[in-house]
Amino acid sequence: MLGPHKTPLALAREPWMAVFWVVLAPVLFLTGAAMIALEFVPNFEPGTVDEINAYQSLWLVSCVAMAAWFGTMSLWSSAIGAGPFAGEMRTDTVWMWIGGILGPLILIIPSLLVGSFMSEAGWQYREEVNEAVFAPQNWSLAYIFVAVIMAPIVEEVAFRGVAFGAIVARGLSPSAAIMLSSLAFAFSHLQYSPAAMFVVFLSGVGFAFLRMMSGTVIVPIIAHMTANANVLLLNWIAANPAT
Repeated sequence: MLGPHKTPLALAREPWMAVFWVVLAPVLFLTGAAMIALEFVPNFEPGTVDEINAYQSLWLVSCVAMAAWFGTMSLWSSAIGAGPFAGEMRTDTVWMWIGGILGPLILIIPSLLVGSFMSEAGWQYREEVNEAVFAPQNWSLAYIFVAVIMAPIVEEVAFRGVAFGAIVARGLSPSAAIMLSSLAFAFSHLQYSPAAMFVVFLSGVGFAFLRMMSGTVIVPIIAHMTANANVLLLNWIAANPAT
C-alpha cells in the first residue's frame, strides 16, 4: 500500500530498524570492513605497484561490504512489505532523462559554490584521511564500480528509499523527510571535511527532491550515477591534462 509520493506505508512499521539501516549500517558494514581490511594490507612504498594493489584490495572489500549492506537491507524491506528497493523502481522516460541531466548539476554546483570559499586545495577530505586512496592513479575497476553503480543504488535505496519513505510514512512532512534523510546521507560520508559534508547534504536535498517529485527511487539513482560518473571523469581529466 502506497502513501504520499508513492511511499510504501509499510516503512512506518519498524522506525528503529529504518534508523539502523541509514545511520548505523554504513558504519557497521563500510567502516568496519575497511578497518578489518587495513589490518591485512601489507606495508608498501608510495608510488609503487604494491600501493596500487593495496588500494584495489580495499575497494574490493568495500564492494563486498556495500553489497552486504544492500542485501540485508533489501531483505528487511521486502519482509515488512515495502519491496526490495523501499519504493517504486518504474517511471516515465521523461523522468529518466531529467534525473540523468540534473544529477551532475546537483553534485557539481554545490561543490563549486562551497569550493569557492575554500582557500586551500584538498579541502574535501579530513586531515587524517589518506587522499591517495581516491587518487586517479590508484583507481581500479572495483573503485569505478562502487562509485558509479554500487554506491548510487545502495545509498539511494537507504536514504531516499528507507529514510525518506519511513519519515513520510510516519506522518511527517516531505520537507522534513528531505532534510532529515539528507542529514543522514551527509553523516554517512565521514571521510569528508565538514565543508564537503555540507556539499553532500546539499546534493542529498537535490536527490530527495527528485525522489519526492517523481515518486520513485529509480530517478535519484540515475541522477546519482550520472553525478558520480561526471565527477570521476572531471577528476581523471584534471589528473591527466592534455599535452
